[in-house]
Amino acid sequence: YLSLAQTKLRDLWALSIIPVGNQRYLLPGPREAFQQPTKLLLNPSYFSPAAFRLFAQVDRTHDWLSLVDSSYRVLEDSASLSTLKLPSDWLALDTTTGQFQALLGTEPVFSRYGFDAYRVWWRLALDATWYGEPRAKRYLQQHMGSLRQMWRSQQKIPAQIDLQGKPVVAYEALSQYGALYPAFRLIDPPLAEEIYQKKIMPQYRSGIWENNSAYYTQNLVWLGLIPSSALSAPLLHPANVTQHPHP
Repeated sequence: YLSLAQTKLRDLWALSIIPVGNQRYLLPGPREAFQQPTKLLLNPSYFSPAAFRLFAQVDRTHDWLSLVDSSYRVLEDSASLSTLKLPSDWLALDTTTGQFQALLGTEPVFSRYGFDAYRVWWRLALDATWYGEPRAKRYLQQHMGSLRQMWRSQQKIPAQIDLQGKPVVAYEALSQYGALYPAFRLIDPPLAEEIYQKKIMPQYRSGIWENNSAYYTQNLVWLGLIPSSALSAPLLHPANVTQHPHP
């Protein structure tokens, strides 16, 4: 599998990693689809610092660790687009000014907190748990407060929230609870346990979460439940891979 992994990582770098100034960014697909003359379309839920650290073990020819820093920069700097400081499903990076912009209907993708953005919580929980990344835990602590408040006041969190902090829909999403669980497990374990008991476990039937066609839900719930000990320390912290310093 090593040769196949290296081939895929070379292709991923060639097709979807793009430099802007002194930063590199992961696009959510090929450049042709997400690079425009003066802006990039970014999906923050694709940023996976823990995965980039693993990629660096396999592919030594590319600076995967540089994507760790750019991922945290995007997440922090673009949070101001949302009144509640939540991550967005999609956003734009103006490559001339370096500023992040909301996508409000002129593109086929849209800036709001929803089904894509959920994955940010799970991905950062991995980086905090596996690698002790302080930026990950700090982001979770600083940006999940509004969701914590919604849960405490209503015992539910809407599936989509607009940039003004208003629910877009009345329904909930098990996929969101699946991604929130590992994040709250780090910063508010009692709340995580409430979500697990009240929203996650009641949806389990014979190995399936929700229903057998809910592919996205199966992924996020099962991945969110993986214990931090699932990968051994030698895999996560190889002695011959240098990690970038962080603030």
